[in-house]
Amino acid sequence: MKVQNLITLIILFFNISLFSQNIQNEDTNKLKGDWKGNLTYMDYSSNKPYSMPCNVSISVKKKGLKLILKFEYPNEPKANGKRKINISKDRSIISNEKIISREKLSDGTIEITTEYSGKDGNDNKSATIRNIYIIGDHTFIMKKKVKFEDSEDWLKRNEFNFTKN
Repeated sequence: MKVQNLITLIILFFNISLFSQNIQNEDTNKLKGDWKGNLTYMDYSSNKPYSMPCNVSISVKKKGLKLILKFEYPNEPKANGKRKINISKDRSIISNEKIISREKLSDGTIEITTEYSGKDGNDNKSATIRNIYIIGDHTFIMKKKVKFEDSEDWLKRNEFNFTKN
């Protein structure tokens, strides 16, 4: 009977860790380094997408609980900047955004989705904002989608698409 209980406990633990919605250390470790790619965003004024080259250098601090992203825009150096991403100790929140899902995709990448209420658009309307992070050995994608309060449609606000150097 004890062996059965132990086996059940091991299976339960394996399933919980396998399907955990929290960001894992292995996820953040894959992000370390230099990435090249582009940013495509929806220009709300023209209602058309605009793309430009973008590179990012990512360092991981505090045992994977802090990421520092240094963005470089080769064609628009005035836009260069830095972003800090803080992860809660229980790894369920990324920069005040609740993780609503974490799944392994068929190509082996990990997709982490966060969601929060905020404001967006030229007229600063209330919206639900969803960020999607796709992390792989040589792929890193960050997508921002917005659903305005008076709409059922999700709009792609921007997408960073990087490959590892």
